[in-house]
Amino acid sequence: MNEKEEYTFETVWKSIQELSEKLKKTDEIVNGIAKSNGDMAEQTIYNSLERDMTFAGVEFEDIDKNRKRKSKSLKLEGEYDVVMENGNTIAIIETKYKVRKKDVSELLTQKLDSFRKLFPYYSDYKILLGVGGMSFDDDAIKEAKENGIGIIKIIGDKVEYHTEGIKTY
Repeated sequence: MNEKEEYTFETVWKSIQELSEKLKKTDEIVNGIAKSNGDMAEQTIYNSLERDMTFAGVEFEDIDKNRKRKSKSLKLEGEYDVVMENGNTIAIIETKYKVRKKDVSELLTQKLDSFRKLFPYYSDYKILLGVGGMSFDDDAIKEAKENGIGIIKIIGDKVEYHTEGIKTY
């Protein structure tokens, strides 16, 4: 609008609607980038684990990506980014582009608890937990180390494992 135009309800409303549409498109683009970054982190970590099938010094025989289960009777569902198993041990690895403290806390409480309920077959298995990503909040690293959760960092084209002090759950 130029200086001489009047602002009417209709012109302001039209401007708001146009802005709203632009914001929706921007939101879709940003969400798409975030999802792509998360997918890239997950795929990089999965590929690294699949290559040597070892986590925290434990050799595994099988690896799954995006293992899902839903139980109507339990009214529960879960998805696990990477699950490795070897006959007596399971490793559950949660992947994010940026790992935050809440991601570590959710893995330790909600995801671990849900896994045990959704997959009773593994009730006698030892469970190792890990979080992986391209960047980590300091609080996330501290939370993981305090709870014996392994850390997998993507640094450039390399993947680093920090599993000292890892606990069995």
